[in-house]
Amino acid sequence: MITVNSVLENVAQNEKLREEYKTLCQRGQGEKITISRLESRRVRMRKTTDKGTDIGLILEPGTVLRNGDVLYHTKDKMIVIELEPENVAILTFKPETAMDDELFEIAVKVGHAIGNLHRPIKVDGNNIIVPIQADSEIELLNRVLALVLEHLTISNAKMVFEPDEGTHIHEHQ
Repeated sequence: MITVNSVLENVAQNEKLREEYKTLCQRGQGEKITISRLESRRVRMRKTTDKGTDIGLILEPGTVLRNGDVLYHTKDKMIVIELEPENVAILTFKPETAMDDELFEIAVKVGHAIGNLHRPIKVDGNNIIVPIQADSEIELLNRVLALVLEHLTISNAKMVFEPDEGTHIHEHQ
């Protein structure tokens, strides 16, 4: 078993490392560990890579694993974290929504509704992305945001979700 005590780098943030990982994958030497976003906050766990390598994580408290984090790297092997895609709701402000007091009121109501769900968020351009456990939560969002739906569209997708820093509040499950 390989024991890992820290994240080395991230292939998404280092182009040279990303290319090396692609090359190793082509040779069958690139490996990945797939974890859920909720597991990404665990500092102790034992996992098996997609190629069967047993790996034990004993990370510093407060470590959060990100999609693309490199856990192990030699000239013959690289092991990378892959976050599982999950269902998310995407709330998009419509282009015609004015940036004034009305928008502020809408933003506060959206923030309040999402805050009551105790979910982390990611703001991406004009989108607020929130993880969901079931499609029925789209209906819930439509109900709790009924007063501002003329300014929003709510859709769902499946994607890797990494919350914005500082939004990893506790979740109800």
